[in-house]
Amino acid sequence: MLLRCRIPLANFELAIDVSFDARVTSIFGPSGSGKTSLLDAIAGLRSMTAGEIEIGGKTIFSSTRAINRSPQDREVGYVPQEGALFPHLSVRRNILFGADRNGYSMKPGRITMDHVVEILEIRDLLDRFVTQLSGGEAQRVALARAILSRPQLLLLDEPLAALDIGLKERILPYLARVRDEFSIPMIYVTHNLTEVLTLADWVLMIRRGQLIAQGVPREVLRSTHAIAQIEEEKVENVFTVTFVESDAEAGRSRVRFESGEELLIPYFPRPENRFLQIRINADDIIVGIQRPAGISAGNIVPGVVRGVERLNGQALLRVDAGELFYVRLTASAVGRLGLKEGTAVFLIMKTRSFRLL
Repeated sequence: MLLRCRIPLANFELAIDVSFDARVTSIFGPSGSGKTSLLDAIAGLRSMTAGEIEIGGKTIFSSTRAINRSPQDREVGYVPQEGALFPHLSVRRNILFGADRNGYSMKPGRITMDHVVEILEIRDLLDRFVTQLSGGEAQRVALARAILSRPQLLLLDEPLAALDIGLKERILPYLARVRDEFSIPMIYVTHNLTEVLTLADWVLMIRRGQLIAQGVPREVLRSTHAIAQIEEEKVENVFTVTFVESDAEAGRSRVRFESGEELLIPYFPRPENRFLQIRINADDIIVGIQRPAGISAGNIVPGVVRGVERLNGQALLRVDAGELFYVRLTASAVGRLGLKEGTAVFLIMKTRSFRLL
């Protein structure tokens, strides 16, 4: 996708010039940085003073060539923060609305009503009115409506922002299913790092309308710009692991990295899919320069420091311990332990610090 745009906003100008090709591209940044304005420009809902937008080789906007396709003609599906469902229609009619408007019956393809309903697990909701839905159910319905229009690009504007933590964790797997099941590129706006690391192949970090970093999410986190961006945010480590075994009596399950390193996480029953995603907060990892003894933490993993970034009294460590872990410490802790690139360390992690996604 090619995205060049200049948009005057209230306090600054949004000026972006990027091209990327990924299944899921996340636009990440603090509130008020221009993320939603950028999404609106792609959808044709906000005017641009200059620029060019190209999706899948098709130009939908060009100021130099006087091209400005209408929102209906851009073949873009849009899921806003609140879902924007029609309260007077049933779930079924809401889902079919976009398909009917965009000529669904004339578009051949593998995306069908039954397929979308199955993937998002909303068959039992079809005859309800949207006023009877929970926040998580409403977001799944809005997502189904956007997918069924068979767009060339799916835009999601902080779809989990209004949900509590429990609901977010339940909805994230549905978004991952959409990513893996349908061949629709997605642009996902968020200010939550867990969502970026869980879903995105590529990230654009913006602040006050300017692109400050872009790339593979884990790689982008190496930059000082990125650390400044996430200074007040939770830094999450998200890993894909293989299920090994569960022990209900001990209250723990065992999972394995691709490298062979095993971890203990809170108990859960044997899953249908042996591939899982787990996460741990960078602030929940303790670093030692000697292997500890006589402690309750279930995970003591050897590793090597691959990088240390300091900013405003804090430090973000990158530690290779079979997988790349991010660990956030105070600058004084880094100095006291003499941590630098190449230092051998042990990562100490409580079993219950891990969460299953």
